[in-house]
Amino acid sequence: MLAGLSARNRIEHAQVVDPADIPRFKQLGVIASMQPSHLLTDMNWAEARLGPQRAAYSYAWKAFLDAGVPLAFGTDYPVEPITPFRGLYAAVTRMNEAGTKSYFPENKLTRGQALYAYTQGSAYAEFAETRKGKLVPGYEADFIVVDRNLYTAPAPSILRTKVLATFVSGQQSYAANTKLQ
Repeated sequence: MLAGLSARNRIEHAQVVDPADIPRFKQLGVIASMQPSHLLTDMNWAEARLGPQRAAYSYAWKAFLDAGVPLAFGTDYPVEPITPFRGLYAAVTRMNEAGTKSYFPENKLTRGQALYAYTQGSAYAEFAETRKGKLVPGYEADFIVVDRNLYTAPAPSILRTKVLATFVSGQQSYAANTKLQ
């Protein structure tokens, strides 16, 4: 914990919860930290192992947000592939990568909500919300340039997103073999 800051509790891998726990997260000020890409592998077995009632509240991203619970997303690399685009796709579609199977779509997020959880939500979870998580003057300016607009691209194309450049503290640290425009 950073000097002068109180505790900011979170539950990591809050993927399977009792519905009664969701308001308790809010009441206790607990952050729900999850890795949306897990849905893509777990959806193949979760309902059979958890049962339909418990499965309905697995990966309950929207239910958490609707209850006012902060979300923090990550990739869980090396357990899952490092790409955040797989998790973004899972969060906004709740479908397998082939687009043929859906998993409790009532808990899918908007693209803005999912991107917020990956950026500002994660910054908040680490007490860094005053210096990370968005592009504004005075912040660290860690960001990527991608080959498509993640707000408007067709959902399946999110899975094929390529990073064109990476900036850390405002300095370019990576460039793909393509010309930036």
